[in-house]
Amino acid sequence: MDSGESGSIVENEEDPPPRKSQGEYRSGIFYGWWIVAVSTLASTIQSAFFNIGAQALVLPIIREFETTRTAVSVAFSLRRLEGGLTGPLEGYLIHWMGPRPYMVTGWIIFGLGFIAIGLCQNIYQFYGAFLMVTLGQSVAGFLPIVTVLVNWFDKWRGRAIAIYQLGGSIGALLVPVFAWSILNLGWRETTIGVGFLVIVLGVPIALMMHAHPEDYGYLPDGAQPGEEIDNGNDAQDVYVNESILNALKSRNFWFLGFAHSAGITAWGALQVHQIPALVDIGIPELAAAGIVSYTLVISAFGRLAGGFLGDFLGTKKITAAAFIFQGIAVMILAFADTNAEVMIFATIFGIAFGTRGTLMTVLRAEVFGRQNFSRLAGLMDPVSSLSVLIAPIFAGIIFDTSGSYQFAFLVLAVVNALGALLLVGITVPNRQQQYTENPEVMDREINPS
Repeated sequence: MDSGESGSIVENEEDPPPRKSQGEYRSGIFYGWWIVAVSTLASTIQSAFFNIGAQALVLPIIREFETTRTAVSVAFSLRRLEGGLTGPLEGYLIHWMGPRPYMVTGWIIFGLGFIAIGLCQNIYQFYGAFLMVTLGQSVAGFLPIVTVLVNWFDKWRGRAIAIYQLGGSIGALLVPVFAWSILNLGWRETTIGVGFLVIVLGVPIALMMHAHPEDYGYLPDGAQPGEEIDNGNDAQDVYVNESILNALKSRNFWFLGFAHSAGITAWGALQVHQIPALVDIGIPELAAAGIVSYTLVISAFGRLAGGFLGDFLGTKKITAAAFIFQGIAVMILAFADTNAEVMIFATIFGIAFGTRGTLMTVLRAEVFGRQNFSRLAGLMDPVSSLSVLIAPIFAGIIFDTSGSYQFAFLVLAVVNALGALLLVGITVPNRQQQYTENPEVMDREINPS
């Protein structure tokens, strides 16, 4: 694949670790699994305090600034707008700078943003501070981490990404602790403390994120030249080296982008409104945070099962099923008025959410390959952000005008489930390469031209 750029990826990388001989390195644990471990820790931190935990701030902020749910929803929508606008640039920055300095910067901005939240005096300052946290999390989070994992893993990619995304479920266990601290110690004190904590923990994590296994004299998965690249199903992973321009013209790019957008529509609203919706049913605020935690903890089963089932049964099939079950779960929440119904929603949604999240990442990697993954994933952000930008505000407006989330949740459930139809239009290439038969493949991965 012609990357559209010239020069060596390795040459663009920051101070790569010293190259080790294959025999020496294979005597220990493949470094890719250490990357998986610290990636999981990063996901845990970001999920506990922001991706999931941020909704614990919604009601305290409403009470502090005497504002509406729609007004607070704007902050979460701006978060997605920021991601959509900066995503294309991020993909190129990761490719050119390398993940380590990029992520170090992100963790520092992430922490300073939390400190700024604790110091804000009105809703507009909260918007600015929340956007700062969003920018930091984006730079330190999903895209650079998954770009590294896609580079380090081929045969075990689904499993590596599934383990990384388990951090979301582990982080969910900490959401009730975060909520307790907000309610008992104060949201200002809590966010300022979190700001310092994430900087101290995040910078060392970023420094471990080396971009390419070739820097160690390895192929993905720790394989040696001569080992067959085979992910065990009919949609073998690709070292697709299609130009960026050709990819943007392809049907796959747009169907993937809009399918991803549909798949996270409901979650975009639930990130803001799940705790308030549960409180409206009569569930105490701290208990509602516990149900959010359960939803994301149970998603761990979906992440693991999705990674394995996708490898054996096909990524598209399992992902489509997950889209449909997410929609069914949100419909259940729309009519829920008992704890039992809420727990049924949380269980179904959590498993389907975990499955979809892992396999959509794998699917994008299967279609576009590892060389251009960061740039294409970044360019896809504006497309995938469309519905998630609207969903929180839509749900807030419906509640503020009708006093109920029911209609909003039903609409979002239908959009979510219909995303499965878009997956039908995606073609997953079927490729199988052997480095012994095609030695130029490895050279192209190291020195694309």
